Amino acid sequence: MRHAMLRAGIFFFVLLGLGITNSAKAQDSSATPLNLEQCIRLALKNNYTIHNSYYLKKSSDYDVLKSYKGILPSVNVSVGQGKVENGPSEYLSNEPVDIDNEGNVIYKQRTRKLPSTHRSSSSASLSISQTLFDGGIWWNQIRKSKADNKASEYQYESDRNSIILQVQQAYFDLIKQQKLLEVYELAIQRSQAQLDRAQSMYNLGATARIDVYRAKVNLGNDRINFLNQKNVVSEAKKKLNILLGRDPLTPVSVKTEVNINRSLPSLDEMIQTAMQHQPQLKKDLMDVRARSLSVRMAKGLNFPRISVYLNYDRFHENTIKVFSDYDQNYQLRYGLNVSFNLFNGFSDYADIQKAELGRKMAMEALENYKRTLKSQIHKAYMSYKSTLEMIKINRENLDAAKEELRLAEERYQIGAGTALDVRDAQVKLTRAEETLVSTEYQAQLLLAELDNQMGLTYAKIKDKIENQTK
Repeated sequence: MRHAMLRAGIFFFVLLGLGITNSAKAQDSSATPLNLEQCIRLALKNNYTIHNSYYLKKSSDYDVLKSYKGILPSVNVSVGQGKVENGPSEYLSNEPVDIDNEGNVIYKQRTRKLPSTHRSSSSASLSISQTLFDGGIWWNQIRKSKADNKASEYQYESDRNSIILQVQQAYFDLIKQQKLLEVYELAIQRSQAQLDRAQSMYNLGATARIDVYRAKVNLGNDRINFLNQKNVVSEAKKKLNILLGRDPLTPVSVKTEVNINRSLPSLDEMIQTAMQHQPQLKKDLMDVRARSLSVRMAKGLNFPRISVYLNYDRFHENTIKVFSDYDQNYQLRYGLNVSFNLFNGFSDYADIQKAELGRKMAMEALENYKRTLKSQIHKAYMSYKSTLEMIKINRENLDAAKEELRLAEERYQIGAGTALDVRDAQVKLTRAEETLVSTEYQAQLLLAELDNQMGLTYAKIKDKIENQTK
């Protein structure tokens, strides 16, 4: 009876393991596998962050157009029509009443009363003004807007590279987690095989019953690891879908072909490449230029402002007269206007000093980014070199762990070893497989980070993406 229950339990665990594995495989097969280029293309098309960055870049284009207002004339036209009503009123008026003996007019105050009056009022006016000189503010404003526009373009390129890097990270992480899921599936298979051996040997009286229970516990723990890893895979898929601008629960499957063995140029060459191609660095350079032009604009307030103006006004009670007989009922004013601010409470001085501080802050940020970028490239470069060595070591460790497990199983089979020895060898093999998977995909991530730090992320993937869209 006890043996029958044990065999039923083993059969249940086998079915559970097969169900878990088949469920995971069925879920993966529900979607057409995507390669990395397809994922990147979807992200560039749908990702929220890249859309916002593009809109900011387009908004900067209109700021450039707006900056030309300083060198273009200002033209205003207005037309009005209304009624003027004066209520009844009275006032004192000096009225002539007589003439004295010397012939002088004699005045006396009289109260005058006026009835209410109503009249129409129609008008039209044209006003034109043109700045001739403002201390270079208009010209520097145009140059600053163009510098800001260029900075927004570089920011868009940097954001695009960043999104591609995030997709690469999510893509490789999903592959890594799926590989680890396979590792835990193999661990279940090994634990199941060990349970079968322990049960067979117990039936033959060659081992103690405790070995069977230990094997069952080990199998259960491996299944728990598998279920936990299955959840990790699910979260990795959600993360990738969000980056692709899709519903997080959309079925997704990725291709697992990854090429790690890629040679790198020297560290100095990579740093030099970054100094030439990193869009974030170019953006910071444009920020410095824009802040320098802000200083010039602030100093332009110390110069006089010279402009010309023309005002043409027409008025009449009758609207038709406003728009006819143009040689009548008008007023024309034109001339040259010069204004110069003598003192405004140190406001101009404060603006100049603040602009200068802003320029210095931008320069400090630029130099700090250069130092940080060099440090990041050096770190990723050295980590990649070390990771390649670690991959070789981990592959050797994996071969050794496989051999150790084989020997432990043989020793246990002939009664020269214990179940604990077998379990210890199984755990070591699983850890060796985990470490190798993690190390291989860490190397791939480091390559992606190096490309991003050098500013080559989009450049390296551009042709492949365009070829897929054709």
